[in-house]
Amino acid sequence: MPRRKSGRISSNPCQAYHGDMKELQVIWAMLKRTGMQRFLAGFALFYILFCFLIQITDPAVESFGDALWFGLNVITTIGLGDYTVTTPLARILVVLLGLGGVLMFAFIPGVMTSYYLERVENKKDETLNQFYDQLVRAPELTDREKKAIAEKTRAIRKKVGK
Repeated sequence: MPRRKSGRISSNPCQAYHGDMKELQVIWAMLKRTGMQRFLAGFALFYILFCFLIQITDPAVESFGDALWFGLNVITTIGLGDYTVTTPLARILVVLLGLGGVLMFAFIPGVMTSYYLERVENKKDETLNQFYDQLVRAPELTDREKKAIAEKTRAIRKKVGK
């Protein structure tokens, strides 16, 4: 089955795979540039540690699996009510875990926005490079190709309001 790549259907699976890999590389670069991959790894450790500490400090949470489930309810602010911690230390840990979850989920839209802006910038650079390549070989272009370039230029100027 053909795969979509940049709004077009690609019948070549290698080409589609390359497009997917390029997007993953952009996402990974964005995560590295923003430090988000370290933040996510740190949050995963924070989450596991706090779930473990909640399990050992509160008798109401009987297993590590229960602690992970409870922790997921806390960080996502769902709060299903399956468990209620009863000891003061466990309550403090739950508050800290909840604040960490809110902080983590607040960063996600920022990273998504950065990723989107990176893609827009790359598309703009790609378009400018195409125009430059066409201008370099302008003497070789046919009248039909020159008209097509002029129409594209007018459309872009109209789009940006110039």
